[in-house]
This record gives sequence, structure tokens and C-alpha cells, in this order.
Amino acid sequence: MDSPQHIGDTTANSISSQLYGTHLHRTTPGVATASAVPKHAPPKVCSAVYSGQKFLQLTVPLVAGDSARKGNGHTLSQSSVMVLRRVQDSYVNVSQMLQILVVLEHYTADQLGAFFRNEITSNTQYLPESSANSLPLFNDFSSHEVHQIRGLWIPFDKAISIAVKFDIYKLIKPLFLVDVHDFDKLPKSDSSVVAVSPPSPSKRVLADQGPDSFADSPTKKRKTTTNINGVQAPKLNFNILVSSNTNYPYTLPPLSFDDKHRGLIAEAKLVLNEIFKDAEKDNLSSEDVESRFHTIFEKCKAQGVPPSTILDVHLDNRGKTALHYAATLANEKLARSLIQLKICSPVRGDNKGESPLTATIQVTNAMQKGNFPDMLDAWLWPNLWLFDNKNQSFLHYLIQGASKNPKSSKFYLGKILEWVIASPQKKQHLDTLCNKVVNAQETQRGNTALHLAGENGLKWFVFLLLELDADVTLANNMGVRPNSFDCVNQVVDARKAFKNNPTSPATTAALLEALEADDDIDDYLVSLVHTGVEFWKKSIPFSHVGELEEQDDVVSKPNDKELTPTSEVSSSSLLSNKIFKSIQDLLSNTNEEYEKVIHSKKAEINNLNRELRDATIVTANNRLIAKNIASKMTQVDTMKLQMMNLNDKMQMLKRELGNVGDEDAFNPEWEVDTASLEKYDADEPFIIKGIYDKLVKGEEAQPTPDLIQSLPPSEVLRARLRAYEEVNSNLEKELENLVDYGELTAQFKKVVSSCTGVDINEVDELLDGLLEAVEGQQ
Repeated sequence: MDSPQHIGDTTANSISSQLYGTHLHRTTPGVATASAVPKHAPPKVCSAVYSGQKFLQLTVPLVAGDSARKGNGHTLSQSSVMVLRRVQDSYVNVSQMLQILVVLEHYTADQLGAFFRNEITSNTQYLPESSANSLPLFNDFSSHEVHQIRGLWIPFDKAISIAVKFDIYKLIKPLFLVDVHDFDKLPKSDSSVVAVSPPSPSKRVLADQGPDSFADSPTKKRKTTTNINGVQAPKLNFNILVSSNTNYPYTLPPLSFDDKHRGLIAEAKLVLNEIFKDAEKDNLSSEDVESRFHTIFEKCKAQGVPPSTILDVHLDNRGKTALHYAATLANEKLARSLIQLKICSPVRGDNKGESPLTATIQVTNAMQKGNFPDMLDAWLWPNLWLFDNKNQSFLHYLIQGASKNPKSSKFYLGKILEWVIASPQKKQHLDTLCNKVVNAQETQRGNTALHLAGENGLKWFVFLLLELDADVTLANNMGVRPNSFDCVNQVVDARKAFKNNPTSPATTAALLEALEADDDIDDYLVSLVHTGVEFWKKSIPFSHVGELEEQDDVVSKPNDKELTPTSEVSSSSLLSNKIFKSIQDLLSNTNEEYEKVIHSKKAEINNLNRELRDATIVTANNRLIAKNIASKMTQVDTMKLQMMNLNDKMQMLKRELGNVGDEDAFNPEWEVDTASLEKYDADEPFIIKGIYDKLVKGEEAQPTPDLIQSLPPSEVLRARLRAYEEVNSNLEKELENLVDYGELTAQFKKVVSSCTGVDINEVDELLDGLLEAVEGQQ
């Protein structure tokens, strides 16, 4: 589609004669002529959110009356028409757009209704095609519950055509030229007014005192706010505030105060104490805070002292300011008031250099209240790029806290990364985060955030840091690199497998399992960071695409007078160069002597660092091994207890079955002649020698008188026969049991497996050890 920047310029001039004296121009009292061209308020474009949707809102101030176009003698009334453009698809509310013609009395509401029916709702250009899934090109929200959204919505190009057709393009042009991607940069709308009377002066003051928009508007217009004294002061500009940080990239140090201001500072601390007591109800407005400091403001003005030098001092021995405490309590209203009134600087640190952001993420108040995203977007975000006195970033604090409270650290890091990726300055923020913050090394041990995450086994944090270009080969002061930790190497391997096929659900599931992710939020954040960083890297070669031109005020400076080589300035420059060269030579000689002196010390330090590096690596790796050993020891203790129970049960069964005492149950002094047992025949007393010998030789025994005489009585033979039959029967039963020995063995294995907690397939391997343990217990 062609750019709409100049569409309608030729036709917009045709309505000029109709506009003079009727709208956009305030005539002199009692006069409304077409020839008068007084000053007027320009249309205003701002951002608005209605019913959960983002809109670009154009407010067009109009002047109209019963006969505004006809001449003199009529009282004119001022009204405003609001026109919305949807950010999602750039649809424009044509009902609101053409309402301008109704206010100007060029058309009536009935005429517009007929136009909508004839040209839009029944026009084939807007109706769907034959496909069942097609939808019309207009949205009829005439009955929407939110009155700001009510009306007929049409596509962007159709709205331009209608605006040109009705000669109102020049009025709506600011709305058409705004880029929807600049939504967050536009000033926010406090309220939307359609065809209402102008606000009273008191209402104007309240409107001017509304919440500030900290992001600059695309046109970089200077905004003002009204304090309780009626003095217009510029609104706080965070970009200017951050750039004026003389200690960047570190937080500002705590303020020191003069003893002559001690009384005024004590009075300010009392006021702050009362404010914090009332702030627990979370109902203090900016006006309330300003009124309480009114007396102190006046005293500072009388003494010629900026109020911030009195009010931004530390409140305790740790150097915490009032903003630190407000951030810790997650009191958004109070913190915003302290910043807007320039009582506290949002980039000032305490004695350790900890910023208000650091104070917020070390506790869970902001997470529990749910206002951390608002606090971050409003005034905490400049602290993302600042370091404390030890060169620690917010990532160091989050990962240090993750070992104690991983839930809150995950929450804060997730919200911060969501804000960075969704920010209009995403490219700039990601570049700063990945290139300056992620690999920052604290001064005490030289550890990066990845060192801390790897040393504590925080796999989820390790993955996010790797996605943000954390360097796994960056050594700390002891020479330890992140890839020396097994935890980091495991995440690196899982990340490589994920990058080979990032769209596969199975690969994603394997990655989340490797990272020990426990909910859907982890899955969402992993995907968000991966996609956001990948898009940023691919857009680096096209960094000029999508950038807006900064319309800053240009201050013209007169050109300096050209200097000749014979001028006095040139002579002074030559003399300075000579002095500078002499200083360089002196420093070079001093440096050589210094290196000789500390050479031996460096060798000792290197040896010590080498030992510490090896010890650190061994300690970190042993930490994982110790964790596994502790788990195995728990299993061994359980098995010992189970074996003791089995041993007790076996002893009880022996006593019950044998009906013998403990000494008879087992006596190690018993010695059994196994050789004699093998030769012993239990049937020998019952053998009839004459018959047995012949049967052994295979001969038939003949009943001789001597043989018959040697036989025992028939009763004895019958008793022996019955005994043998009973023994044979028992042997047959035992034989059957032995045939089913496999099933019995499986049952015993199942019992041993249940008692010992060992897999049933490993019981055979553990029987010897189990038997030795049981015998040892006896």
C-alpha cells in the first residue's frame, strides 16, 4: 500500500474556507467569520487501552454552534471528537471519524447512518467472498459495552479513502501517520471525551498532575506538570536522568550532607517516617506526598539548597534511601511520587552500590503484590544496566537468591526478560544485556552470573544465560571457567540437541526435562527468550530498519574562529604535547620498574590460583557426586533395616519349627563327619540279608525253610511296608514340588525384592551378599 503521508493534501485545502470560524479556530467573542484565522489547539495523538485492547487515540478539538458557519451573533461551544485506531490490525473507527461532520453540522446522524448502510455494511467490497471461512472487512461494535469502542470499524486504507472523500483527511492525518509500533512511546491517555464542554481550570490542573509517561514521545515535546504552588516544572525524563548519571555504569553513591543542614535533614526524616506509616494503606497520592514536604521545600528554597540534597540522603547506616525502602515494600504509588517530585533519584545506590531494583528482587513483596511489571516499566528499568560497587549486576543477585528461593528468582528474571523482549527499544536493550551485563565479572572473585549458576547447579538459569550469549570459556580470578562445571556441560549438550530441531515437541520436552522445568511458565519463557534473541541476532545486519528519527531541539552554535599555526593557541598546543610526551616517558620507565618488583609476587599468585582453580572444580564436581552417594546411602540404610527384619523372622521360624532353643538352633562348635554321612544307609537295619543279596545279583529268591525262619513276624513286615509306602508317597510329593521349583523360586524372588527394594532381576546377584549380611547379624 502506498504511504498515506501526502494523500489528501490537495483536497484538504478545499475545506479550509469551511474550517475557519467553525472548528480548529477560536474566533473573537461574538465573531465567527470565515476570514478570521486565530490560533488553535492541534489534534493530539496518544495511546489508550480499552477493554484490554491497545488503541491509538486522536483527540480533535472543534468549535461549533447552531449556526457556526453562517456568521456573527451566535455563541460558539468547544467540543472534542475522539477517533480510535486499533493497534492490532490498524482498523479505524469510521463512526467516530465522521462524527466530526456531525459536530460541524455538515451532516446529520441519520445521513451518516444511511451512508454506512449503503457504502459499508451492504457494499460488496466489505462483504466476505463465497468461502465459508471468510469474514466481512468491517467490525460492527455499535452495541459494545465500552462506549469508547462503539461504532463501525473499517480497514486502514478504506478509512483513508473516506477521509479524503469527505475532505477531513487533514484533521485525521496525525492518526494515520503514527506507526503502531510506537504505541509505548506515545503519551498515555487519562480519559477520553467525545463532544463535551471544555474542562474547568481545576480539572486542567488535575489532568496535568496525572501519571507521567516516562518514555519520550516520538516528537520529543517537552512536557510540564503543575505543582501545588502553581509553578510549571518539566516532567521527569528518564532518558535524561539516566544519561546524567555521572557514575555510569554504576549507581550514584549515597549523598553526604553538611552539618549545617542536620536539623533540616532530621525534620525530613520525621516526615518520611510518617509517610511510610501512612503508606502501608497504599492510598497516598503524589499530591499528598508533595503537601507534606511543602514546608521543607520552602526552607530549601530559602536556603538556596536543592530539595534532593536534603531528602535523598540515607536513612540508615547501610545508606538506604527512602526509595530503597519503598521499593522493598513494593509500594508503587509512594515510589512513583518520590521520583516525580525529585525527592529521590532512581539510580542512587546504598553503601554497597545496591540499586532500588536490587532491593526489590531480594524480597518477595513485589511478587506477592503482583505489581513488579508495573514498577519495572515505570521506573525500575534504568537499574537493569547499573552495577554495584563490586561490579555485580542484577543477574548476580537473582542467581545468589535462587539457591534459597528459586521461585521468586525465576519470577523476577522472567518478568525482566519479558519486559526487555517486549520493549520498543528491544534491539538496544538486548544488545546491552547480552554484551555488557550477562558476562560482567564481579571484582572479588571474577565470577560471572554463569559461574554462580553452574556452581550451584541451577540448570534453568544456566540455559537462559547461555541463550543470552553468556561466555562458557570466560575464566574468573582463579582461572575457573563455567564449562569446568558438569552442570553447565549438561545444559550445553541439551541446548545443542534442542537447536538441531527446535520445532519438535519431543526435543522441547527433552530440553525441559534436562532443565528440570516444573511448570508451563518455564516452557513459555524458554521459548520466548530463544525466539527473541534469535530474532535480535538476525536483525543486527539491518539495524537501520525501523528506527525513528529523533526530532530533538537543535541548538545552533556559531563556528569558532579558525586558528592558524602561528597563533597563540597553536604554540600552547605544541608545548602541551611536549609535556605530555615527557609524562609518557616517565610513566613508561616507572612501569618497567614496577613490573620487575611484582614479577615474583605474580608467580606466587599464579601458583595459588592454580591450586584454588583445581580445588574449585573438584569441589563443584564432587557436589554432584555427593548428592548421588547420599541417595545411595539412603537406599543402603533401608536395605539394612529390611535384612534385619528378615533375619529376625528367620530365627523366629526356626524356633517355631524346630521347637529348640537358641543354642540348639545353631551351634558353630558342632562338627559333622560328612564322609560317614555319605556311607551311612538308613535302610540297613531293615534289610533281610539272604533275600537282599540275591536281588542285588539279579537272582530269584526261593522260599527255603531257613529263609522263612529268618523273616520277622508278619506284623512287623506289614508295618515296614506301610512305612515305606508312606515314605514313597512323601518322596513323590517332594518330587512334584521340585518339578514346580521354578514357580516357587519366582515367589521367593518377589518376596526378597519387596523386602530389600531391589529389582527382581538383580536378586540372584545380591543373594550371596544378603546371606553374608544375615549371618553377620546372627
